[in-house]
Amino acid sequence: MRGPTLWRSRSLQPLRPYVCGDCISRSGLRRSSQNAVAGSNDALKSWDEQAQKTRAGDRKSLLTVLEERGYVKDLAGDRNALDKLLTDKRIGAYSGIDPTAPSLHLGHLLPMMVLFWMYIHGHKAVSIIGGATAKIGDPTGRLISRQEMDRNTRSSNLVSLHNCVRGMWKSVERYAERHGYPKDKAWSKSIQNNSVWLGKLNIIDFLSDAGTVARMGAMLGRDTVKNKMAQGDGMSYAEFTYPLLQAYDWWHLYQSGVQVQIGGSDQYGNIVAGIDLIKHLTPRPSTSPETKQLSGPFGLTVPLLTTAAGAKFGKSAGNAIWLDKTMTSPFELYGFLVRSADADVERYLKLFTFLPLEHIAAVMTEHEADPSQRKAQHLLAREVVDLVHGTEEAQNTQNQHTFSRRPNLQSLQAEAENSKDSLNRLYLPQSLVQGKQPARILYHAGLAKSNSDGTRMVNSGGAYIGSQTSEQEAATEGELKFRSLKGVTSSVITEMMEKSNVLVLRTGKWNVKLVEVISDAEFEQKGLSAPGWEEFKEARDASSS
Repeated sequence: MRGPTLWRSRSLQPLRPYVCGDCISRSGLRRSSQNAVAGSNDALKSWDEQAQKTRAGDRKSLLTVLEERGYVKDLAGDRNALDKLLTDKRIGAYSGIDPTAPSLHLGHLLPMMVLFWMYIHGHKAVSIIGGATAKIGDPTGRLISRQEMDRNTRSSNLVSLHNCVRGMWKSVERYAERHGYPKDKAWSKSIQNNSVWLGKLNIIDFLSDAGTVARMGAMLGRDTVKNKMAQGDGMSYAEFTYPLLQAYDWWHLYQSGVQVQIGGSDQYGNIVAGIDLIKHLTPRPSTSPETKQLSGPFGLTVPLLTTAAGAKFGKSAGNAIWLDKTMTSPFELYGFLVRSADADVERYLKLFTFLPLEHIAAVMTEHEADPSQRKAQHLLAREVVDLVHGTEEAQNTQNQHTFSRRPNLQSLQAEAENSKDSLNRLYLPQSLVQGKQPARILYHAGLAKSNSDGTRMVNSGGAYIGSQTSEQEAATEGELKFRSLKGVTSSVITEMMEKSNVLVLRTGKWNVKLVEVISDAEFEQKGLSAPGWEEFKEARDASSS
């Protein structure tokens, strides 16, 4: 018989008197069981009270909330039955993502927002990462097959994507609480990898379950199959079976109470395949008590994320806005959203925030009174950065973007001093600026990856330098006026430095850096570094010796 456990994991725990195992069973476990039952009863009572309010018309149903905010493109299943199910019972819902990249992008956020809304309304939320299905590649909406990914890249993407999804869930819980949805003990969520069950799936069992329900006529009639075979590079058998693998995912989850699948509008066919499989397999004897109580599977698709002009954005469109800050910085995410067209911003506020519709309507009224202030766009950008990266990051990023609304050197210096994120302010030694071409300075300032990259930016007109206008030239004293670096010589920059030791550089519309030029000795004394500094020192020391 094993003795008492004196430590857990690798960290030593204080020794405690030996306690009879039977005593623990009779007292501790009884109390734990009683607490669990009490908590479950409280959760059921709270749920029943909410359901009664919804049925009485005192509270909007969850499905109505989703519809009013614009999340619902198509429903697979009876709308009224789903509405009743979401009101009467805590059920499970899931959304899946294949690790074809190391990060989520803004397009992924749309179906995830539906999952978040279901979660904060008390339903079980499951995020599936397709470690197994990524090996096949979803052909939906594609004419050219996905390029086969090597195992190391796929494994790396899987880990990175899992961390990204986990970080999103943590951030969403904090964001929800700030918007009046404090976390409840009854809330449930999980992140799962479909390799766990698909990796153990026997091919004969798969074909006898999923293969027998799939009808060739229906599968060959799908647009994805027809278009890829007629206009694309053909379809492999592996791609052809992708909907069945996704269907099997749902069947696996359905047995634990997951009745709703959420996906993009292009996933409707795959979702229907899952519904067909579940209906085919559910009548079979099941050991799961939850399965016996299920009333049927439902699918919900969200609209394709586009601008009012119809432009798509996402990984396949080549303009993905990543949610991993190492791939798209919070500053760039904010800048992308603050550039949203007036025709798009209200819809985005409804889709990507937890702001009440009444508040959004009030903001839009203010925005329409003076669209040039872009009040709605700044609110959208602030809320999304808050949702994805947290409140502190949102505040810092908003501070940085105030430069574009009141661009003068004094405010720029004040913002740089007060900002906790020093990425927009830096020091450079005089030797890396004095007499150097603009492209080289962009490299030293970290705005270009290399001297040739800086040259490309300058020649294409994508790099600028700010200079203070005189009182006669501008209505506001000290206002910054940006001019293209194309055609600016090193002597012009030297003249500017004679007036001030501060250079304001900008690439694109929003990436602004305040560069303070100091002596080489002070730069070394501060222990600072910059791109190209070490090479310069080596050359300097070699020439002096």
